[in-house]
Amino acid sequence: MKINDKEIKGIIFDLDGTLFDSCEMWHQVDEDFFKKRAMELPADYSASIAHLGLKKAASYTKERFNLAQTEEEIIKEWNDAAIYQYTNNVGLKPYVVNYLEYLKENGIKLGVATANSSEYYMPCLKKNKIDHFFDYICDVSKFKGSKESPEIYLFTAKKLGLSVDECAVFEDIVQALKTAHDAGFYTVAVDDKTQQADIEAKKKNSDLFIKSYCELLK
Repeated sequence: MKINDKEIKGIIFDLDGTLFDSCEMWHQVDEDFFKKRAMELPADYSASIAHLGLKKAASYTKERFNLAQTEEEIIKEWNDAAIYQYTNNVGLKPYVVNYLEYLKENGIKLGVATANSSEYYMPCLKKNKIDHFFDYICDVSKFKGSKESPEIYLFTAKKLGLSVDECAVFEDIVQALKTAHDAGFYTVAVDDKTQQADIEAKKKNSDLFIKSYCELLK
């Protein structure tokens, strides 16, 4: 199957902001976290932690804002807020189900590479009834790094039984797109309404930019 003129056998998807319509939810979690401490949410904060796993994000937050809480306490606070949202409120981006069905009908292997925690994403995958589409699901908890390293993409491609050249990576975050693109993956940047300032950077670090999955169903 081809995406534009690129022949592919597999796709590795990010979840938040790529398949899940969850970026506004995370923005609310961040706002509530800072409001509780009588602080304003910095404009660059969400983008600064988006490509990090929970542990690295907690460490970054604690150090940057000199918080008294331990990293474990910060993570628990995020967990309590996010698990409820993922289990009950987070939906999918438009045409996601249609596109996943189309890919499976065409024999494309599907993987997930996420910086998120399984206690967040698994309830959401199941609630939205798309967990069965994926041949392999991977998160950064399996690695020491984050999406600043291509390790998660390389590992997921290997689990799918495919080479880098046979896989496309779909992401919504500039840093993650750059990482995958620099590693040799065909990269598709997915637009998100919370990241309009990043559109040009996304285009620069990807092979294709889409506003909606319906563009790929034509």
